[in-house]
Amino acid sequence: MADRRGPARTRAAASLVAGLLALGLVACSATPSAAPSEAPSVAPATLIPTAPPSAAPTESAGPTAVATPAATGISSAPACTAADLKASHDLIEGAAGSRLTTVVLVAASTCSVDLFPAMGIRIGDGTQLVGSTTTGTGRIDLDPNLSYSTDVRFANWCGLQPESSLDLVIRIGAEEVPVSGSSFPDPGDMPPCNGGGGPRLEAGQWTAVP
Repeated sequence: MADRRGPARTRAAASLVAGLLALGLVACSATPSAAPSEAPSVAPATLIPTAPPSAAPTESAGPTAVATPAATGISSAPACTAADLKASHDLIEGAAGSRLTTVVLVAASTCSVDLFPAMGIRIGDGTQLVGSTTTGTGRIDLDPNLSYSTDVRFANWCGLQPESSLDLVIRIGAEEVPVSGSSFPDPGDMPPCNGGGGPRLEAGQWTAVP
């Protein structure tokens, strides 16, 4: 006797296969496909114009030198009198047939003197032994808060050696300012005679003492 369940089983198997296929298609359609990754978009770089490099700063040559009264010889102050001034000299040195010292000058108030001082040497009784004139031109304003110096040189003494002390003076017009300190030069230590032309007494320009 033939089995009648054969066709029924066949239909059931076909229905099962069809169902499984349908479920597979649904699953495939439900799973989203991975989208291709895209590189993040980058905005094109904007070129920013740069300022041309500035020229390297040049080194300053330093402050412009300002002419001083001592450098120009120009004076705007009244002339000093002997009463306005005090002077003294430093140690005495001998070199190359000369006697040298440094004179320091101070003023009681602002006033002017010759830039290159005229000097003199007097013996104890006031008689002038040696005199000098200025060795340059111009004037300088003296500041009462400063002191000023000049180097003095005495050379070529061909006379007798004086026995008394010698006083150095600064000539201010018709007046004289005594220079305090020891005898200049020391008695018996006059500079040697180096020939004709007479004695030489000279001074450099006044310079402010730092």
